[in-house]
Amino acid sequence: MPAQQLSVVALILWASLSLSLSNPEDLAALLAFKASSDPSNSLFSWVNSSDPCSATWLGVSCDPTTHRVTGLFLQDLNLAGTTQPLSQLAHLRHLSLNRNLLYSSSLPLNLSSWPQLKHLYLSHNHFDGAFPTGISQLHRLRRLDLSHNSFSGEIPLTYLIRLPRLLTLRLESNSFTGDLNSVNPSSSSNSSSSISDFNVSNNNLTGEIPRWLSQFPASSFAGNKHLCGKPLPNECSNLTVDSGSRIADKKTRGKKDLLVLVYIGADAVAALGIIVVVTCCEIKKRNRSGTHMVVNGFGSRRTNGTRGRGKGEEEEMVVFEGCKGVDEVGDLLKASAELLGNGCMGSTYKVVMDGGDVVAAKMVRGRTKKKEVDGWLGLIGGLRHSNIVSLRAYHHSNHELLLVYDFLPNGSLHSLLHGNRGPGRTPLEWSTRLKVASDSAQGLAFLHAYDKANIFHGHLTSSNILVDHLGAACITDIGLRQLFPAATTSSSPDDAYEAPEFLLTQRKHFTQKCDVYSFGVILLEILTGKMTAEEGEVSLVKWVVQRVARDLEECARQVFDFELLVHKGMEVEMMAVLQLALLCVAQLPKDRPKMSVVHRMIEDIRMRGGREVGAKSIFNDLSFDSSPSP
Repeated sequence: MPAQQLSVVALILWASLSLSLSNPEDLAALLAFKASSDPSNSLFSWVNSSDPCSATWLGVSCDPTTHRVTGLFLQDLNLAGTTQPLSQLAHLRHLSLNRNLLYSSSLPLNLSSWPQLKHLYLSHNHFDGAFPTGISQLHRLRRLDLSHNSFSGEIPLTYLIRLPRLLTLRLESNSFTGDLNSVNPSSSSNSSSSISDFNVSNNNLTGEIPRWLSQFPASSFAGNKHLCGKPLPNECSNLTVDSGSRIADKKTRGKKDLLVLVYIGADAVAALGIIVVVTCCEIKKRNRSGTHMVVNGFGSRRTNGTRGRGKGEEEEMVVFEGCKGVDEVGDLLKASAELLGNGCMGSTYKVVMDGGDVVAAKMVRGRTKKKEVDGWLGLIGGLRHSNIVSLRAYHHSNHELLLVYDFLPNGSLHSLLHGNRGPGRTPLEWSTRLKVASDSAQGLAFLHAYDKANIFHGHLTSSNILVDHLGAACITDIGLRQLFPAATTSSSPDDAYEAPEFLLTQRKHFTQKCDVYSFGVILLEILTGKMTAEEGEVSLVKWVVQRVARDLEECARQVFDFELLVHKGMEVEMMAVLQLALLCVAQLPKDRPKMSVVHRMIEDIRMRGGREVGAKSIFNDLSFDSSPSP
C-alpha cells in the first residue's frame, strides 16, 4: 500500500479512536485532581494511559454520546485537597464527594464552572469560607448538600429560592450567620414550594423563622440558640441574645419569665363507642425532657413535671418536645375523631383538636410493665429525624397504651400503591416510588445506628410508611413489638414481611437484619404493585423469586407493575432496585446488607438517573456485615 494511503488510513483510525475517547480537557482535570488530592492512592484506577469513559475509572461516569465526564461519585475515599482542578469539567451533572477531607482554596468555592450541575454533595468535609459563589447560575440544580463543614457568612436565600428545580437544601452543622427572613417567596416569581428537604440546624442563625419555612420540622432549625418562631417552641418575643441585645418583639407582648405552650388533646371515638382520652399536655421552655400530666377520668390537672400517685384513678400523660395543641391555656377539650384503620398492633385515629391542630392517636391493648414502657418509649420519644414519625406523647394504663404521633396527611405507602386500582386511579410515578424507598431506607438506617442502642423497628410494613405534606416518607410504629410481642404472634397478612429465621423459630428473636428483610419485601411491593400475601397466592417474595430464577432480564414484563411500564427510560433503575430487593430478602441474615448500605445504593441509583446505572456499577462496592446480627 502506498505511503500516502497508509497515512490516510492512519488518520482515519486516529480520528475514530479520538471519537471514542473522553475529552482531553476532562482527562487532564481528573489527573490533576488525583495528583493534588489523593494521598492514599484511592484512585489507583485513574491512569494516564486509559480512558476515563471506559468504565474502568472508579466513580466516573460519562455521556455515551459526547464522551464528556458528567458524574463523579467519590465518597469515603480519604481525599484531601481542593476541588479546583474539577472546575474544568464543564459538563458535570452529578458531583458527590461526601465524607472526605477536602478543603477550600484561598478563594470561595465557585460553582459557576458547572452550569449543568443537578446534584452536588459535599457533606462531611473541611470546606470553609463564604457560601459558594455562582449558585444563581445553576438553574438545573436539584439537590445541594453542604452539611457538616465550616462554611460561614450569610445564606443567599434570595438566589436559592429562585432555582426552579431545587428540592434539597442541607446546610446543617456549619457556621452560617444572619437571619432567614431576608426574602419573601410569595413576592418572587418562583415559589419556594419546590424545596422538600431543608435543614439549617446547628449554625449561628438569628431572628424569626419566616412563615414559608415554618412548614419544616423543628429538627431543621435546632441548634441555633438565637433563632425563634414556629416550629421552634420559643417565641421571638421572649428570646434574648446573650450579649445583652434583644431580638425585636414583633408582637409587642413584653418579657415573660416563663413560656408555656399548652397542647390539648381530646376524646377519640372507636367503632364500638369506646371513648379514649387522648392528650392534654404542657411544654415548658426551660424543661426539654418529658412533661407529665395527671389524667383523672375526663378532666385533667397539671402537675408541673411530677407524677400522679393515685390508686388506679390517676394516671400520667408523658409529653415530649413538639407536642402540638391549641394556642392558649385551657381545660381539656373534647375533639372529633376519625378511625383511620385497624391492625394487629392496634387502632389508629385522626383527632382534630379544638384549636385546629391534628394528631394521630394509636391505641394498643395489652399488659406490659410501666417501667418497661417508660424506659423504652422515653428512648423512642427522643428520636428526631425527617424520615421518622415523631412520638409526641403517650398515656399508659394497666391494659392499654395510647400513643400520640404527628399526623401525616398523604396516607401510607400501602394505600398509595394498592388503593383504588380501578378507573379514576392516579398511578404512583416511578420517581415518587423511588423517593419513598430512599426516604424510608434513610429513616431505618438512622434508627439502626442510633446511639448504639440496638434499636430495631420490629414491624415494618408498607402500612407503617407514611407520606407527609411535602411528599417525604416517614416510618412509624417504631418499637411496639418490643413492648407487645404477643400482638404479632398470631397469623396475619403481615407475616409476609417477616424474616424466615423469625417465623421458623419457637423463640422469637428479632434483629435489625429482620428489618432489612421486611424492607426488601417493601421494595418488591413497590416494584410489582402487588400486595404481599393476596388470598390464594404464595407470598410476594416466592412469587418474584420463582420468576427471576427463570431469567432475570426477561422477567421484567411479568414482575414489574403495569403502571410502571410507561416509564420507558427507567427499566435499568427498576432492574437495579429489583436486585437490591433480592439481596435484602436473602434467606440467611449474614447475606443481607446493612440498611446504611441499602440507602446508599438507592441514592446511587437515583443520582445516576437510570441511563448510567448498571448492576455491576451499583453492586461492585456493596459490602455486607458477616458478623452476627445484634
